[in-house]
Amino acid sequence: MPDTQKVDFRITVPSLWKNSENITLEWQVKSTARLEFVDKSPLGGRCIKLGVKRRDLESLFEFSRSGSPLMLALAVQRDRSQRPNDLLMVSPFERFHWWGLDLNQYFSRTDWRSRAEAIYIPEQNRLNLATFSLLWGARWVADYFSSLSGPELLMLPELSRLIPHFFHPQRSVDAIGERGWSLLEQRLPRFRREFDPPTFSKISFQTGLAAGLGVIRHRMYEAAHCLDVVRNYCPESLFGTANLWLFSSCYHHFMRTSGEIGNGRDDYFSQRLLPLPSEDIRDVPLIMLATLWHVLLVYRTLHTEVRLVQRPSSHAGDDFSYYGGGIGYFPWFTLSGDRADWVIEIGSTHALADNLDFINARERESWLDANHTEADAARVFHIPREQLRLPGSCPQFMFPRESLFVRYPRELFIAQPDRLLVHGTHPKGTS
Repeated sequence: MPDTQKVDFRITVPSLWKNSENITLEWQVKSTARLEFVDKSPLGGRCIKLGVKRRDLESLFEFSRSGSPLMLALAVQRDRSQRPNDLLMVSPFERFHWWGLDLNQYFSRTDWRSRAEAIYIPEQNRLNLATFSLLWGARWVADYFSSLSGPELLMLPELSRLIPHFFHPQRSVDAIGERGWSLLEQRLPRFRREFDPPTFSKISFQTGLAAGLGVIRHRMYEAAHCLDVVRNYCPESLFGTANLWLFSSCYHHFMRTSGEIGNGRDDYFSQRLLPLPSEDIRDVPLIMLATLWHVLLVYRTLHTEVRLVQRPSSHAGDDFSYYGGGIGYFPWFTLSGDRADWVIEIGSTHALADNLDFINARERESWLDANHTEADAARVFHIPREQLRLPGSCPQFMFPRESLFVRYPRELFIAQPDRLLVHGTHPKGTS
């Protein structure tokens, strides 16, 4: 059991996919009546200065060294004239302003002892639905790929050297270009006996995920001179796997490739259709709706149109895609609530025309697209607009550290106009 003097709340957020572990966040909660902002802080930017007794700070530091993740939540009452009992009369959204800080990172990456009577919380670490969903997403992706950097794998130097090839932005394309799938198919099975079956299956699928994206990127670059359309229906959005679109480095490399090829071209169209996890939008968890909205925001900055579309009544977990430039349909995987299967292993019954028909039908059932605003999304999701509002810069010491596998979606925090159109006006390859 955790030290109750340090942990006030333990929050378990469902992973929303049975193949991934739930996300547990442990919090110590502080409150203050008045905020003190300082422009010069140990973190280099504008911060909230929260006074803390030195012995309490030392105690928190010792607890953080135990290896248990610990988050700090700072609560500031919105209306200081309200008595505590009156807070029950207003909605949870209206009671407090919240900020968050990863104390493990704060203690390990700052010179906190030089100012050991205060904790400094970056101004942009404001907690609302939008930033909490990002915290969930970052932890989800970091935990999902943790098996690729675990102690068992580090004991195998050859495998430790192989895996980074598939996650590096350039080496992944070069390696695939030279040897194709064989780089993975021939070398990875050698290590099967080194792991228990579930662990090897996880390592194999996660590495294959990056390798598959590398294959697609290689083909796109080869056909770049004549590639005029990329359209995908993305079943990842049905589950917690939607977080891969935000924090997975290999997914970002894939999407950046789409943007690079089409940037500045009027004859190119890039589109991703993300189905809602439930047929009724009111049944979709708010944390998932915020995540899907963030995917739309990130990738429209990379010149790709993203649409949130109605969940189809059949084949919802199947992959459907269409690529121009002679690529055609690139089979990917199918997803269900508790597993993922490679299409290459189970076979695909979809013809190219089936893909286009399916994609065109889903596009007509759109809830939100690149032309919609934050206010539109809040109205569709039935939540206060401020709960979707993002800070002006990326939070600091809130998400797990970036790595070969995890990349922050910094594009979210670039100032954007209310409406931001992508290149191309009409989808290609329509029937």
